[in-house]
Amino acid sequence: MIRYLAVLNPLYATLFWAIVLTIGTLRINRAKFMLGVFMMVAFFLYLGHAFYFTRNFQIFTWYEWIYTLTSLAVFPMYYHYIRLLTVETRLKPSDLLHYLPGLIVAVASLFLIIFMGPINRLAYIHHLEHGSHSFYLSGNPWIDAYQMLFLLSRLIFGIQIFAYLVLNIRLIRLHKENIAQYYSNPEELNLNWAQLMYIFLLLTSLAGFIFNALGRSTFLDNSVKLLIPSFIFSVLLFVIGYLGNRQDQIVSQIVKLDEMYPQEERPENEPNNVVLKLEEYFTSEKAYLNKDLKIWEVSKMINSNRTYVSGIINKHYGMNFCTYVNHHRVKEARWMLETESFDGYTLEHIGDLSGFGSLNSFIRAFQKETGITPGKYREDRKVRKSDQSFAQINT
Repeated sequence: MIRYLAVLNPLYATLFWAIVLTIGTLRINRAKFMLGVFMMVAFFLYLGHAFYFTRNFQIFTWYEWIYTLTSLAVFPMYYHYIRLLTVETRLKPSDLLHYLPGLIVAVASLFLIIFMGPINRLAYIHHLEHGSHSFYLSGNPWIDAYQMLFLLSRLIFGIQIFAYLVLNIRLIRLHKENIAQYYSNPEELNLNWAQLMYIFLLLTSLAGFIFNALGRSTFLDNSVKLLIPSFIFSVLLFVIGYLGNRQDQIVSQIVKLDEMYPQEERPENEPNNVVLKLEEYFTSEKAYLNKDLKIWEVSKMINSNRTYVSGIINKHYGMNFCTYVNHHRVKEARWMLETESFDGYTLEHIGDLSGFGSLNSFIRAFQKETGITPGKYREDRKVRKSDQSFAQINT
């Protein structure tokens, strides 16, 4: 009973999210659909575990090539999931190259099983029963070749962990830079949760490495021990699915806004006009007080387009859109903090009145521009005023 509970838990977790994330999401959120496919691949991966730990070695022998393929598809799929969230509305045929190493190793292992013959297959099954991942030369060239393929698959898997970690970090960093060009309040669109998901994925892989190093045979005859990796994998995969299910496809939002605010050619003599209109819109109209201000709305109000306005802000002010808007918000907040009539207002209220979406974003932006927190800024003003009053009295 305990053994079946252990092998079924990861299957339940992955199959649940595979169904939830794929049904009806292909057209409206390809990123979520991709995560659903990722969960389905994980389901087939853990199905291989189920065959092994329930001692269905004959089935597992024919299934192991699928196990190899799915294990080497995990990190490329997560990378493509993040790309669909941030920079692409759909994947290209060339993206399939990421899955080529796993496919080659998996097909090679399938051919070995097919052509090794029934006697060698029985020898391999006996090898599985006594520690499938303890490497030693058996003297049987077929089994030794299979062993070499397994080592190659683990080497590729190890390279994938570090390679895709770098690629995902770069992608998330680029995403943060891009959304700062479009949104004045990009906090909700930041992918800190995606980094958390990747940490969970790394923890899952690390756990897999540890359990592989111990050898699957370690858990083969001990159902209680088997519950440990089963519980860890189930929880980590469930959290990945839960976090991913809450996230919309960010790049699709940008595409929709571009469609709502069409880009038009701008005349060559327009830069100065755009700067003047931008200054007027932000100083007179106080556009920055809109917490959800987007560059598309600004472009429409000054009769320009998103690309042009973004370029002007970058070149003329040396800032991205988010920093430019926050510069005006900080200026507004400084005026309030220097005015005695606002002394009864909390910092959160002042940040809200200045256009910031949260107290944390207010403090970060204020400190970035002035070098001190808004609370310290207010205290310094009170100290200066007290010193001035004391000096006047002495005079």
